[in-house]
Amino acid sequence: MTLWLYLHFPMLQLDSLYAEAKESPLVLVAEYTHRIVQHNQAASAQGIKNSIGLGSAAALCPDLQVHVYEPKAEHNTLLELAQWLYLVTSDIVLSPPQGLLLKASNMLTLYGDLPSYWQQIKQQLSALPVRYQFATGFSPLSAILLAKSSYNTITDNKEKMLTDLRRHPITASELTDKQVDALSRIGIQTFAELLDLPLQDIARRFDIELVNYTGRLLGQFKHPVQFYHPPQAFSSYLELLYEIDNLQWLEKPIQTLLNKLENYLIMRNFVGYELEISLHHREADPTKIRVTSAAGEYRQQRWSTLTQLTMESVQLDEAVQGITLNVLRCGELEATGKDMFSGHQGQQSELELVAMLQAKLGETQVAKIQYNHDPRPELASLLQDPTKPVSCSKEHSRLRPSLLLPTPIPLEEKVSLTSGPERIVTGWWDGHDVTRDYFIARSSQGRWLWVFRNQQKHWFIHGQFS
Repeated sequence: MTLWLYLHFPMLQLDSLYAEAKESPLVLVAEYTHRIVQHNQAASAQGIKNSIGLGSAAALCPDLQVHVYEPKAEHNTLLELAQWLYLVTSDIVLSPPQGLLLKASNMLTLYGDLPSYWQQIKQQLSALPVRYQFATGFSPLSAILLAKSSYNTITDNKEKMLTDLRRHPITASELTDKQVDALSRIGIQTFAELLDLPLQDIARRFDIELVNYTGRLLGQFKHPVQFYHPPQAFSSYLELLYEIDNLQWLEKPIQTLLNKLENYLIMRNFVGYELEISLHHREADPTKIRVTSAAGEYRQQRWSTLTQLTMESVQLDEAVQGITLNVLRCGELEATGKDMFSGHQGQQSELELVAMLQAKLGETQVAKIQYNHDPRPELASLLQDPTKPVSCSKEHSRLRPSLLLPTPIPLEEKVSLTSGPERIVTGWWDGHDVTRDYFIARSSQGRWLWVFRNQQKHWFIHGQFS
């Protein structure tokens, strides 16, 4: 027998909303009908139920918080749930807007038995703040019917499932209102009464759709399904209950997304190198923020620190109503040479320091100094990518200043020469030849300077010793 498991999430968008105070009465309202489609426990305590009008709900609860129901947002959350469950089970079928159908029988060989498999599913769902109903079935439609009826039972006993299914009214099915009315007119109110009819009689009295539904419900007809294939990259969207125009208030919702990212990376033994945070506005285009880690990170705490430093230079022109987190670059954890279980060792690595500086100052404002074999002092070093290793220069016997000016400036103060001259004649090969006599000098203020004299007997300051 092929065994199916259905997970029904009746409050999917409501559970995925980010709100600091979810204990306040909150409802989701259909955009055009203004009917309540989802409500939290606080709203239920005020007498609010699904399908009632917004006006009636407001009369029952004056301080009611209202949010528009968005099918697209709910579908995106369903995709995230499927991606999360794909880590422990393979054959997943999306059943929009609020359901996931799992083919359990193929996974029993891996987990040993049905209770062990269900334990893995429960453990995976426990990391997410979503409420769900569940049931197993001998066909996809039987699992869907039982789960939506809050059956909440895991069993592979077909007789028990069929017996419980027969008790349900026809109104609990996936049939259309027209089909339910047609059955009611001949006295069929429950599945027991429907399933007692031979399929030939159903085909003679009703349309082919009812025949197909009954055959698929009993597992006698093939039920075609399309299995879910997860994307390779991580992407998660978080809808905000309130519009936020303060960047500091965005820290907690962003941490919620980073927690999901940490779980995603750990389960795949990955680290992330570059993230993109999109702040969605009502009118304007999303504000995109890129956060990089030269060393590669999986920990939420480290990504949160880098994100906060990066967002210090961001300005919001419009309030934020949603946040999307995408991973642009990631790789295997072993490639970093770090043990993911070793924890923080009390010493910041070179690449971690680079990541912190890039987040604070900007990615293009951080560089390493690479020695260049050019006798001209201003060309003796080059700026390189800070994430790449640089070769060490050979020890130089001559004394050089720690601070070299980008461009020499005229010497306008009185100094006393203490060392020199050191003549540098070079650069003839590229047309920027120089002929200079360098000296170490001390100014009247006590500064040690590196000065030179050119062929025209003009004096310049080129550097200063620390």
